[in-house]
This record gives sequence, structure tokens and C-alpha cells, in this order.
Amino acid sequence: MKSVAEIPCNENKAALHLDSTSVSSRDTLFLRMTELDIGKNIRQLRQQAGESLTTLAGRADLTKGTLSKIETGRVSSPISTLMRVADALGVPLARFFAEPSSGPPYALTRKGKGQVITRDGTAFGYSYEGLALALRDKLAEPFLLTIQPGEPIGHFQHGGEEFIYVLSGRIEFSVGEDVLTMGPGDSLYFDPTAEHRTRVLGSRPVRFLCLFIQDHTAATRKDSAA
Repeated sequence: MKSVAEIPCNENKAALHLDSTSVSSRDTLFLRMTELDIGKNIRQLRQQAGESLTTLAGRADLTKGTLSKIETGRVSSPISTLMRVADALGVPLARFFAEPSSGPPYALTRKGKGQVITRDGTAFGYSYEGLALALRDKLAEPFLLTIQPGEPIGHFQHGGEEFIYVLSGRIEFSVGEDVLTMGPGDSLYFDPTAEHRTRVLGSRPVRFLCLFIQDHTAATRKDSAA
């Protein structure tokens, strides 16, 4: 399996930028989330599971050094890489982004009020808008993704399943050796263990709904702190 490149952070500051006007008071903890915070959450979950860096890195198809840099906030990782770590730990992806909370058993997101996350280190020009990060224990993680024209082609590979629905713009989406051209209203459900690639077509940004679906056993296992 091909690893996705990790990009150094700038002194761990604001590696995740969130639009404060789009976050409810219940979710203000996300305003403080940096790569260092995410790394601390990953390290805590790993230690709770009694896993070594070497063992977890191997199951996530990462080097020990890369996982160490993730845990110490020295790299900014694409969502697909974090999903591989979450699968290896057997926890929902949302556990990396939030502290334990006693909120309601749902996540309601009003139009334009998603939790906007721009990953500085992502080499592929992606802006993620998390639509349900506040709900921690769930099988799927929905995002609105925006990719700007002219950005490098993104190469990704991870476990679980994935669904995308194009809202605007045109994109070339490749799964394995198949190259698919997609526009508004087109959707794709696929196995992301196959390498998949993205490239914006034309001069307009592309926006699409992306649903990352973890393996059932990984997403439903609760850690002892839950």
C-alpha cells in the first residue's frame, strides 16, 4: 500500500483553521484544535490500547517515525491517513478531533455552518468542512470538500468504504486504473483500499460531499474513557 506524504507543520500553530462564525458554543473546543492536539489524542488512545508506536504504525501502513511525528504534531496529515490510524486503533475518526462530551445523540448542521477545517500541510489543496465532528461514536464521517483548480493531483489509499457526490465543478476521479470524469449530480461509491486520485477539471473549484465509512468493528469499539 502506498503511503500518503506528510507535510511539516509550522511550529504546530493553527494547523487546523476553523471559521469561528460557523461553530456553535457546544463545539468551541474545535477552535483550539491544532495538529499537536490531534497528535495528543492519538497518543492517548494508543497508550490506552496498550499499543507501541511500532505495532500501530505497522497496522496503519506508516513508518514508526511518521507516526511519531503525527503524535507530536510535527506533520499535517490528510484525512485518509488519519482514517488509517483510526482503523488501526479501532476507534471512530472523530475521536481525534474532540474531547469527550455529553452532547445529544445527533449532530445537526445548518446550511453553511459546518466546522471548516483547512489542513495547512495537505499537499493537495483540500479544504474540509466537517459536518458531524461533534458526534464522536459513529460509523461514517461526512465532509464537504473543496479543491481549487491547479492543485497537485491527490493520491490516496485507506481502509473502509467511501462515497462522494459532486455538488459543483468538474473532477477527474481515478480508482485503480479506471479514470472517471464527474460533474454536478454525479456520485461514486467505491473501495478506497484501491489507490484513488483526484484532479480538478477546468478553471472552477470543485465541491463535493465525501463520506468516509470505517470498518464496523473499528468504528464501534469504545475505549475505556468513553
